[in-house]
Amino acid sequence: MDIALDCLGGDLAPKACVEGLKYALSKEGGLHIVAFGPKKEIEEGLGELSPRVEIVDTSVAVLNTDHPSTFFKEKPDSSLALAFERLRGDEKCAALVSAGPTGALLSGGILRIGRIPEVSRPALMATLPTRTGGMVKVMDAGANMDCKSEYILQFAIMASTYLESIGMEKPRIGLLNVGSEEGKGNELSKEAYALLKESGLNFVGSIEGDHVLKGEADAVICDGFAGNVFLKGTEEACYFISDLFKEAIFKNALTKMGALLQAKGLRNVKKPFDYAKKACAPLLGIKKLVLKCHGKSSAETFGETIIEAKRLYDADMIGKVQSRIAEKEGQK
Repeated sequence: MDIALDCLGGDLAPKACVEGLKYALSKEGGLHIVAFGPKKEIEEGLGELSPRVEIVDTSVAVLNTDHPSTFFKEKPDSSLALAFERLRGDEKCAALVSAGPTGALLSGGILRIGRIPEVSRPALMATLPTRTGGMVKVMDAGANMDCKSEYILQFAIMASTYLESIGMEKPRIGLLNVGSEEGKGNELSKEAYALLKESGLNFVGSIEGDHVLKGEADAVICDGFAGNVFLKGTEEACYFISDLFKEAIFKNALTKMGALLQAKGLRNVKKPFDYAKKACAPLLGIKKLVLKCHGKSSAETFGETIIEAKRLYDADMIGKVQSRIAEKEGQK
């Protein structure tokens, strides 16, 4: 199988992408990568050419200012457009990894690759750290602003299947809500709760916003509006607290000295929210794998995302999602 790598997506492209490619090749023997980006820089970054890497030369990047639904026409020779065309047209190409604009990846995944049969709405899965030292997935992270309860159920099935595909047994599925008791929330929450309760998934009930990071569920399911608001609010709260720390630390010579003594502890506090090391956000519900890296992702994160794409392919995650969604739809 081939993996398409957009080497011009993200703030640190192409350097972080190419170094991530080298990292992945060194860790995983069965990889074959099609790298889309400036050939000279990719070759220089790799050091020596590998038979496991094909380079498609382009210097055109899709930017955040480009319209998500028109960049294919306006920038057909861009790294992301070319990568999507390879993913769509080549049976051997099974996945795409990019740190490009989220809207462009959603548009390309849905319009170019297409939905898995019976999947009503593809959704984006984000990752946050928990107080227990683990991670929690939040889905939908912003692809679908308006949802029906049936969509929420499908998000839960896809999230559970994804987590099982990366080695987790019986992942705990929670529903983002305003209260933990059954019967809480708006009509969407109540209807979704009833469906999840009878779904056969390891449903642990409703999870309030202040409990998401406590590790009470492995995946928290919601509509894209609530998910995006929750994620951005959480991230900004972390920035706010970080800024308060910095102001307190650099207030005077004494506080600076204290910070030096506590440097390791402060780094440990910051580490879980480091965008450079943040896990990828897969777009689930489409016919092939599309994995979104954060714009500030490090080389190691790019490399681990490439490796994860292969593992998801080897685990037949797409096929499992399709069969489970079809089975659930057949029970209606």
